Amino acid sequence: MNTKTRKTNISKDVVYLASNQKKALLTSMKEEQANGYIKSGTFSTEIVWGKKSFVFSNQKKREAKNFKAGMFLFGMVRKDAKKYVAEHLIKLPKKEKSIIYNDDFRAEDLTKKICATDLNHAYWRIAFNLGIISENTYLRGLDNRFKQTRLAALSTLGRRKSYLVIKDGNIIDDMVIVEGDEILAKAYLLIRYTCYKYMNDVKKLLGKDFLAYKTDCIYYIDTESNREKVMQYFNKKDLLAKQLS
Repeated sequence: MNTKTRKTNISKDVVYLASNQKKALLTSMKEEQANGYIKSGTFSTEIVWGKKSFVFSNQKKREAKNFKAGMFLFGMVRKDAKKYVAEHLIKLPKKEKSIIYNDDFRAEDLTKKICATDLNHAYWRIAFNLGIISENTYLRGLDNRFKQTRLAALSTLGRRKSYLVIKDGNIIDDMVIVEGDEILAKAYLLIRYTCYKYMNDVKKLLGKDFLAYKTDCIYYIDTESNREKVMQYFNKKDLLAKQLS
């Protein structure tokens, strides 16, 4: 495999198409023996042909429609984040695990009632609280249809892109890597690490009553005192949460 690296994006002109058009585009490129690039990720597949990037959602029809409707968030988030990193020196919190279980949890405690507290749109809210995204961007992204899009808009900040080469209409093993923006990527890490720090703080507050946390949801022995501790902490951090019984 031959690999080349470049600093600038392959294409700036982006077109969003329905997922069922991806096969037709690749067929057209093969018929015309065209050259280009292809990249597939968690949320979407991107095909570059000429001066245009064609983006197709990798999700089911309904989710794909919602994802496409919220694509405007990518530009808004990137603009806000670039302004933030230009004005702030990012210092990351200590890196905590995204998922932790209490290995010392006593077997007899499993007979007790367990509850959970789940943060609402955790990364999005934290990004707003930190100032990485503006109030306008935050409010525009709260539409439930845009859940996956807003996550993708944050997670792709500064990320480097790896494309397979399409030569004469065929996908080959050669690769082109477009370098990312380390500072923007660090802004996304700040969001993630801040979330995990909050979870670790609550874990310590709960002590032996802590059971586990998974990214933005924490599980513990259900007592009025524990519920109060958890909600008071999240309220103090200006986070929105719901109680799961």
